[in-house]
Amino acid sequence: MGKIAVFDSGLGGLTVLSELKKLMPGEDYIYFGDSANAPYGDKTPDELEVLCRNVCLKLLEADEIKCFVIACNTTTAKILDRLERDFPTVPFVGIEPAVAEAAEHELGKNILVLATTGTVNSDRLKERIDGLKDKAYFKALAAPGIVPYVEGFMPDRDSFRAYLKDLLKDHSRDTDAVVLGCTHFPFVKEELRECFDKDIRFYDAAGGVALRVKELLKSKGILKAGGNGSICFMNSDPDKIKLEERLLNEYK
Repeated sequence: MGKIAVFDSGLGGLTVLSELKKLMPGEDYIYFGDSANAPYGDKTPDELEVLCRNVCLKLLEADEIKCFVIACNTTTAKILDRLERDFPTVPFVGIEPAVAEAAEHELGKNILVLATTGTVNSDRLKERIDGLKDKAYFKALAAPGIVPYVEGFMPDRDSFRAYLKDLLKDHSRDTDAVVLGCTHFPFVKEELRECFDKDIRFYDAAGGVALRVKELLKSKGILKAGGNGSICFMNSDPDKIKLEERLLNEYK
């Protein structure tokens, strides 16, 4: 029946894979982290298309794929339509910041959307926020230093915490909730929590993506029932494969 292929600019998409596995434990998965080319947040649409086309081709060469899950907000915002055009025979499910869910639960409150530079500047996110302006007050903020930290390019935790404190100093008091608009960001929720003067509720879209994938497979009659599926890990930086396995096991 084929496997569900999940891909991201690196390790962040493991947060999505975790939700998929919880909801559909009987499915077989391939996870591809493009760590050698991370981060994607500052890439142009043309650059992203080349990178993601290559990833999809490698996944199709590796196994039969019944669904692509784009576990990257920047890629979804910038080139989802291009990938659907390039690979018309395999369905795609993308991911977008959970602004609608946050607005429903935080009516009239101040919501900070943290994302990559590419996602913050995308028309797609701006349109989503604009459509919710009667429900909550949104601010979008680029946090380009989080992905390199999660990927291991900034190993000093104290320096990273200082980076976050400085980034969020103007938002520490008036923020009621935070939308984690990049799949890497849930890995640093505890460090983010330290930057606010009150208890903050976080929202991310991984659970919603898992539900959409399940509905898609069910509608096509290719959803596996029961059993315990497998996970195959791939990465453009082979040294990161063991780290992918460990992070997935540790992530909650």
